[in-house]
Amino acid sequence: MDATNGNTTTSPMEEGHSDSMKIPWHIITPSLIIYYLTLVRLLRFRAIRQLEAKYAAYISDPYRLNYKQAREIMHLSMLHDDPFLFVLGTQWALVKSYAMATGTPLLAQTRQLCDATKVGRRAEDTAVFLVELLAGDIDGARGRAALAKLNWIHGRYGDRIKEGDYVHTLALFVLEPQRWIARYGWRPMTLLERVAQLVYWREVGHRMGFGGIPATLEELELWKADYEGENMYFIPENRLVADATVGLFLRQTPRFLHGVMTSLFISFIEEGKVREALGYPDPPAWATALTGGFLWLRGFVIRHFFLPRLRKLDPLAKPGADGRLYQTPSFVAFEPWYVADTWYNRVMLWVTSGGKMKPGKSFQSRGYLPEELGPAEFEKASRGPVERQAKAMEEYIKNGGSAGVGCPFRFG
Repeated sequence: MDATNGNTTTSPMEEGHSDSMKIPWHIITPSLIIYYLTLVRLLRFRAIRQLEAKYAAYISDPYRLNYKQAREIMHLSMLHDDPFLFVLGTQWALVKSYAMATGTPLLAQTRQLCDATKVGRRAEDTAVFLVELLAGDIDGARGRAALAKLNWIHGRYGDRIKEGDYVHTLALFVLEPQRWIARYGWRPMTLLERVAQLVYWREVGHRMGFGGIPATLEELELWKADYEGENMYFIPENRLVADATVGLFLRQTPRFLHGVMTSLFISFIEEGKVREALGYPDPPAWATALTGGFLWLRGFVIRHFFLPRLRKLDPLAKPGADGRLYQTPSFVAFEPWYVADTWYNRVMLWVTSGGKMKPGKSFQSRGYLPEELGPAEFEKASRGPVERQAKAMEEYIKNGGSAGVGCPFRFG
């Protein structure tokens, strides 16, 4: 220590020792990168390993699963591991259903998918129905009410909807998400997960009142190919309904980009026979390369560089103090139906839509009850029948569902 000013001095030996303790940045940075990538590799597959450990007894024969077990297994890919591709596959399942000449004449006649003033709500209601059935509890009160309302809507058309069309749409809902995830996901779905989807959708199908659902994935693939061979061909109504859907996707896009975006949209329809039945040309090579390359790169980056999400997504509408259900702005697709008109929701919608959406009475900002979903003109007429069917479905569930009763649910 310097006696004159009280400062502490460091000897040359101490300075050299201090410098030797400092780790150079060119060693720290690569070490941190290696540590992070190792952590990603260790954690990315943790959820599927835990799930397979829980259901180890079913891996050799997953068709023994019941629908409740299947629901939990299905939620891993749908709400945790790859919800983006799961939703994308489900959206394109709906688009591909419009290639069936047996179903689109009725869709065109109802105008629900062709009228610009109705197509937005139809799309949002379809999403809400699917979320209630897939992410929610079909045994609970709101799940039973949603399914009963869906049955009532379809029941209005009686024999005009072929049982084969129901089964074909179900097949698309099962197989399309699996195909998209297998091709572009950061990991393919396991056999346990894939079978779980079929087991769960079979229960939903039976509660919708139709049977004829193949027992295995292989049989479902074959049945789907045979049915499409007979019923997938072009008629003008196919193109009419598909164009309405394309228009909905392009609604938020500047007009000068519509041609480019339409080419990208068509490039997602990979099968030539589907494009032909919809009346669409083959997409340009650049569009196919761009969409396919982006999705492949996304899967690669997520697999190797992203930590898994901390918790499952929760897209279900939330109950308010009044008992009604309210959509979360982050899960709105095209129009802000059933979003409460609050300042927070206004800000969130403004940010996510570029200032083009806001909640309000015209989008039923008072929320919804499951039995109210669907065309507004049928809300009062359907209430009584829907309540009765939901009650009857409760008894059906108590008897074990389709596995216990042994046949599809029958309703009036």
